Amino acid sequence: MKESQQSQSQAMPLRRVKQQLAMAFGLSGLVMATFFTVACAKDDTSAQTQGASKTEPAKVVLKDGPAIEFRGTLSGDVLDLAPMEDETFTPEAKHFMATGENPYRGNEEEIKKGYTIFSTACSGCHGHLAEGKLGPALADDYWTYPKNETDKGIFETIYGGAAGMMGPQQGRMTVDEILHVIAWIRHQAEENLKNGGAAPHG
Repeated sequence: MKESQQSQSQAMPLRRVKQQLAMAFGLSGLVMATFFTVACAKDDTSAQTQGASKTEPAKVVLKDGPAIEFRGTLSGDVLDLAPMEDETFTPEAKHFMATGENPYRGNEEEIKKGYTIFSTACSGCHGHLAEGKLGPALADDYWTYPKNETDKGIFETIYGGAAGMMGPQQGRMTVDEILHVIAWIRHQAEENLKNGGAAPHG
């Protein structure tokens, strides 16, 4: 009888220790779970804030309709906007031909593509940052042809050609490529205006 009472009295402290350990681990587990939940929520919130702070390019509702009239800068003749061999007009090119609005303006990814095209097709004459070389500067506030202040006007000059060595790019560059180049030129001019000089291309 005494032995069973002794074993019961020894079991009691053990039971209490186990309960206390369970409670301790349970409490610390609860604390840790709460900590991780709060920490994860903060990370999620900061990620959402960072995502929101990046300016998304404005979504342009692309239009597809009959092309407006485009005229050569020198001749004044109507330009034939027929696609090149193997060229398919993109929705953005169709939008531009119907409205004269360049949907790539202000879109960082498309502007980067525009610089890549400009650097291989145009920089030899106009300079790597459109600062002018053999041909005139394109990223300042002076235009040889005032119509080039508009995207439609500069497109007509690039596509149909200009005086001097600037031959028509019709058949050499797609409409979409020209629009990318124009988007980069506009971006570069805006950066130059902000910085008071030639801006880096990025």
